[in-house]
Formats: sequence, C-alpha cells, structure tokens
Amino acid sequence: MTDTASRARERSDFTLMLVTRDPGIARAAVRGGADRIFVDLEMSGKAERQKGRSTIISGHTIADLERVRAAVPGADVLARLDPPSPTTPTEVEAVLAAGADTVMLPFFRSHDEVARFVDAVAGRARTCILLETAAAYVRVDRIAATPGLDEIHIGLNDLHISMGLAFMYESLAGGVLDHVISRIRAVAPGIRYGFGGGALIGAQHPVSPSDVLREHARLGSRMIILSRTFTKNAADEAELARLGIDLAAEIARVRDAVETARARPPDEVERDRVRIRGLIWRAADELAARA
Repeated sequence: MTDTASRARERSDFTLMLVTRDPGIARAAVRGGADRIFVDLEMSGKAERQKGRSTIISGHTIADLERVRAAVPGADVLARLDPPSPTTPTEVEAVLAAGADTVMLPFFRSHDEVARFVDAVAGRARTCILLETAAAYVRVDRIAATPGLDEIHIGLNDLHISMGLAFMYESLAGGVLDHVISRIRAVAPGIRYGFGGGALIGAQHPVSPSDVLREHARLGSRMIILSRTFTKNAADEAELARLGIDLAAEIARVRDAVETARARPPDEVERDRVRIRGLIWRAADELAARA
C-alpha cells in the first residue's frame, strides 16, 4: 500500500467498496486504499426490474471470487448473492468456500428472509444486507434487530424503483433515509450502515459526489460503494494504467471529503442539507418531465 493510501485509511473508518472481478484491479484498489473488494454474483431478476436503466449487471462468477481472493489475501472481500430463494444456503456455502469475508444478501423483503440468511452464514463471515425494497423499508425495525446481522447497506437504485420515484436521491431529499436510519439506530445502535454509491470527486452529476458525501457524514454513514467511474470500466490493471487512473489519489480525495464534511459545524450541516435537498428536487423534476 502506498504511503498516501495508508495515511488516508488511518484517518477514516469509512469503508470504501470497489466492484471488480479482475485480480489486478483488485490489487491496485487495495494498494490505493480501498477497504473492501466487492464481487457481484447477483443475477436473478435484476435485468427485469432494472430494464431500461443505465445499470450494470456484473456477471461475476465463483471463479472470479476465487481469483480475487487469491490476489488480495489481506483485504476484505465481499460476495453479493442472488435475492433470497431456496438456494440461498447453497450460495452461502459456495462463497464461503471461495474465501468471502463478507456475504451480502440483496433485494429481501422480510425479517424471515434475513434471519434465514444469517443462520446460513452461521458466524463464519460478516453478514451484510442490501435494503432496497419498499417492503424492507417498512419492516426495517424487525430486520435490523436480527441477531447476528453486522451491516446494512441501503441501495438507492432499486429502492427508488420500488417506491416509484424518478430519481434515486429523492429518498434522501424526502427524509426517507433519515427515517430508516433513525429506526436502525433505535433497535440496533451498534450496527454499521451506509447507502448508495459514490462517483469520482469532481465528476459532473446533478448532485455532486462531494455533496453526496456531505449527506453521508450528516447521517452517520460508514460505507459507500465506489462507482464504475473509479475504474472507467477498465477490464484489467493494464487498461487501468493506460487510462491514467490513479486510484490512490482518487480514494484519498474521497476520504478528505468525508473528513471535511464530518468537521462541519451544525449550522453549516443544516445549510448544506437544505441546499442539497433543493438540488435533488430540481433533478427529480427534470427527470420526471423527460419521462
């Protein structure tokens, strides 16, 4: 790990997850200061529910997980499963055998589905759930209180689809994230949580990556998934180098933004919240008009 990456990581307990199937990119990300490599095995139902949207179905495999695990022996590796089904225990066994440190269950709707997932992992890895359905939002009190659950990540893309919203950050502007996080804290104060994904600092978006991180700081989030802008969809480490991507520098910029956001006085936090809410509503109105 570079000195820059080491110093950046020491300053923050904010977990940065980078999605890749390539062992070389995984090594570069860990050297650059990423905390967790995310191998995405989810396939079932995803194409149908995200049809017509600019989302990526990763198509990662157990073999990819094994290769990534071997490439970054000292790093945390997360494997995302398919949504709950009768095959979930078999999927859990497969990713544990391939070396996953953290196992993520997506697109669940009930406490029972989460409890069965946690039971299948049985303490052999960290358990993380991806809260991304309206039903799970309504039932979050029971879900968050599941014994043996370690982390909750709130998935804004599928959640906004599930709620019939035009823009994924509407749940932030409308207070949905404030509400769900307050309920998580009430029943499971020690659980780690985060939400959404983050683009390169300086990337052009209706809500800037820095503003997204300001809201992470306000809400006490402890994790984010780094978007594909960090690798520009490079297929391997050689292409990453050809594209001139400096992951260590970009990851350090994210950590700097988080620490700056956490240091704001309360009146600045509130001004930012109101300003960012206005940006989100404008972006949502524009998207709704185009639709």
